[in-house]
Amino acid sequence: MHDFITIAELLTDAREQLRRPSFEIPGREAALLLGHLLGWSEAQVRARSDRRVDDDLAKRYRGWIERRCLGEPVAYLLGEREFFGRTFQVDDRVLIPRPETEHIVEIALQLALPVGPQILDIGTGSGCLAITLAAEIPAAKVVATDLSPGALAVMDHNRKQLGVADRAHGVVTDLASGLRLSGFDLVVSNPPYVARHEMASMSPEVTDFEPHLALFAPDAGRRLLLRLLETASALRPGVHLLIEIGYDQGDWLEGAVAGYPHLELLAIRRDLSGIPRTAVLRRRPF
Repeated sequence: MHDFITIAELLTDAREQLRRPSFEIPGREAALLLGHLLGWSEAQVRARSDRRVDDDLAKRYRGWIERRCLGEPVAYLLGEREFFGRTFQVDDRVLIPRPETEHIVEIALQLALPVGPQILDIGTGSGCLAITLAAEIPAAKVVATDLSPGALAVMDHNRKQLGVADRAHGVVTDLASGLRLSGFDLVVSNPPYVARHEMASMSPEVTDFEPHLALFAPDAGRRLLLRLLETASALRPGVHLLIEIGYDQGDWLEGAVAGYPHLELLAIRRDLSGIPRTAVLRRRPF
């Protein structure tokens, strides 16, 4: 025989637990997680607080709350995250897509690309950039690279689920190794750019769960950025390279680009928090 508990009782207990960790967890996550299990919105969960749920669901929900208190991100618990209006599967093989990365898509959509452009996404992870660009740009063909076979397995699922399997595909490789870069009309990348010494100040939600391969880079987080600048020498003149960068890397990148005569830094766009976030570069048109 099943025992039953009300939604209000479950939420009260969960909110109390979510207040205990040393890192901040928004109280609304209690209703968000329960709603996902029930197939309801957060508003429906709150409106139906007197409803009862059986002990099996309550046990599963309490297990999620315990995992959340240990730092496991909500996106991994749910197995999904929204990016540019689409739902992407995510798990601990890939970095969780962030809203600030959407700026790369916004900038790309403003460029004067040819009809049916060939696009390269370096370090694709979940495929959020590659798949979004394939979906947003009619007839675009997108190649997505990653060093992690696990990440590309996630990307492969997402490209099929989101209807671009015929125009986006993944390749296991280091950055763009083995690809003919002169064939691409646009290159985008959200590479690892966090310095390892910053780990001590970061939330366990990130450092204990998200893949370090997708987060951290040597040389104060700059090594992969430099390799991308070197890679750009093989692009056709006039082709853009859009790169997400760290909050403190704008001035450094401006100086670094000066050492690459084939490149010009057109702009460093800030995110909604006013933080330098997206570098807009171009292979010089001569």
